[in-house]
Amino acid sequence: MTSPAAARPPSNAWMPSIHWAQYQRASNYQGPERRLYDFEIMAVLSGEITVHFIDEPETLRYYPGDLMFLSAAERHRIEIPASADTHMLGIHFDFFDDFEPTPDIPMVVDEDRVHGELFCQSPTGPDGERLFARKYPSLPADIVKSMELACEEFMTARAGYDLVTRGAMLLALAAILRQQNVPRRPASAAYLSGLRELADELGRSLHLSWPNAVLAERLNVSEDHFVRLFKEQFGVTPNQHVQHLRHQEAKRCLRETDMKVEAIGSSIGFASLHHFSHAFKRWQGVSPREYRKMCTIL
Repeated sequence: MTSPAAARPPSNAWMPSIHWAQYQRASNYQGPERRLYDFEIMAVLSGEITVHFIDEPETLRYYPGDLMFLSAAERHRIEIPASADTHMLGIHFDFFDDFEPTPDIPMVVDEDRVHGELFCQSPTGPDGERLFARKYPSLPADIVKSMELACEEFMTARAGYDLVTRGAMLLALAAILRQQNVPRRPASAAYLSGLRELADELGRSLHLSWPNAVLAERLNVSEDHFVRLFKEQFGVTPNQHVQHLRHQEAKRCLRETDMKVEAIGSSIGFASLHHFSHAFKRWQGVSPREYRKMCTIL
């Protein structure tokens, strides 16, 4: 295998393969300093993550809608505050199909036994510059959808899943690259804290109705101004954000619990099984029962 110092193939030679993909929930986590043999992208769906990079003078904070991008070999430490119920979607991958984790050599480096030749190749620009930033704020929904598809295909491992995951990762990575050239106007600092608190509350109370007027009143702004502020910060409208969170929670319950389908729908704000099933099929393309059956085929 080639070391990271070798010449990097062009982007049209990317052949990303996924080593791990999963939804996670955590709070009060104090991670150790670590390095990875591969790369990791993490979309923050709710809560907060703090990452200390050894070569950064200040820590980076990631809030709902943000993406963390960890490169191979770089030292970092992750923390999740005790007050944050953080929900994340993470994917470990490589760019050139140049690493395969094993029980003896996992994705996280054992610093007592480092295999320097196994660090995955990092793609660079024409002048050798780094292509990917460590933080991307306010991700567009299409990037998260590509990550979701890659994760679901990896977890279910249906026929042809490796082709689908590769295609989904290429779409996600291309869309992430394009974000670096899109100027963003973050929400006013006066509203950032309130917006983040509201986003966290939405994630904790999916069974409740959240009219824009109620949310705007909490921030003491007009309804139109609130929707504009929210979209500037999170890239989607408040309703789109709530629907996305409900979709994620429904999939998690269908995958990881034996709750009845009707109970899952009720827990995220649907008054009837019919309305939940209709919404889920619009989100996912299949019914809740079909999705649960797919997830049991490993």
